[in-house]
Amino acid sequence: MSRIAWYSNSCAVPSGYGMQSAQVVHQMVKDGHEPAIVANHGAQFLMNCTHGHPILPEGLMRYSIDAAPENIKSWIGDQPGFGVVLFDLWPLVGVDGFKELNLACWTPVDHAPVPPLVARFLAEGGHHAIAMSRFGEQELLKAGVPREEVTYIPHGIDLTVFNDRGKGARSAMGIPEDAFLVVTNAANRGRIPIRKAFGEMADAMATFMRDRPDVYWMIHTEPQGLSEGVNLPRLMQATGVDSQRVRYPHPIQFRNGIPQDAIASLYSAADVQLLTSMGEGFGIPAVESQACGTPVIVSDFSAQPELVGAHGKKVPVQRVWDEFQVSFFAIPNVAAIVTSLQEVYEETKAGKVDRGAVAAEMKRYDQTALYNASWKPLIKMMTARRRAPQPANRAERRAAKRGR
Repeated sequence: MSRIAWYSNSCAVPSGYGMQSAQVVHQMVKDGHEPAIVANHGAQFLMNCTHGHPILPEGLMRYSIDAAPENIKSWIGDQPGFGVVLFDLWPLVGVDGFKELNLACWTPVDHAPVPPLVARFLAEGGHHAIAMSRFGEQELLKAGVPREEVTYIPHGIDLTVFNDRGKGARSAMGIPEDAFLVVTNAANRGRIPIRKAFGEMADAMATFMRDRPDVYWMIHTEPQGLSEGVNLPRLMQATGVDSQRVRYPHPIQFRNGIPQDAIASLYSAADVQLLTSMGEGFGIPAVESQACGTPVIVSDFSAQPELVGAHGKKVPVQRVWDEFQVSFFAIPNVAAIVTSLQEVYEETKAGKVDRGAVAAEMKRYDQTALYNASWKPLIKMMTARRRAPQPANRAERRAAKRGR
């Protein structure tokens, strides 16, 4: 059995990282391992999870970079074990404590090529990379990560929760039963760039809704842009989207956390999910909605196209430079979004969407099957893995390189 220090969002946080932490770590406990979550968000003090593992608190610095390396090291101690990083790697560059650790980094790759700081973190620490997507796997290999140091494990979902629950949630949202309902579930964070492409989606929806009074749009996010995001009501007005046919979650419910059962009901009530992001490390809402029988429209870039199942659409893109990450994102084509919406609209109205076929393809992302097939062998490999100590500073690394 292994001691595993899992650095990410707390499993008590209903974020994408938090839910993946909960899924995998709780299965590790059942499997007899001794994991601890080293929180970078969602735990301001030491907590004990009801599943039988501790949640070590955040540090005082952003992303807990002051406390995380020490917490990982102390939890593993001299026992067989390793650390997992489920987080972006670029904020961790320059934190020497991470270089001393035996880490498997389950990191998102949402640019092409891999941003230099991501590749640098892996190289300087000699860490193992877990790719969330086949796209990420290929980009990591292109960036020079050795083949033996890359493992592909996609994110998983709980199929006992995410399944087709019918259209009953429409009444709670004030959506007519015979409406064509578009749903978008995307975090409203970031302005330069707006990674979730809210502007392009709104532009497309304005055109699509103009001559179709039966179309409604439910945007599951914080709408005011309070986390340095976009003021969505203002965007709707600027693009000409009929605000009377746009819905947002109730602010109190959204802040307090909406249960996954309710999210599954939201997906099930929809006819399509629109998620044409500029880049995704994975894109879990696309998988969740399809597991509920709802097809998706995504950008043909990064991890997104490999998630698309029956009746789904992939929108062509134009790449765009991201100066901050020193790499490329991609902007979805607005006219192509409109065309994709129209195609799903016509298929739906004609009764040609096989929701069962949409859901069936998502069985490949079942969390239990992924743990048994992928995480178990990775845990065995990482526990036995031994790395040469990494040089502590740049001069030592140059000297080590010359000595090879």
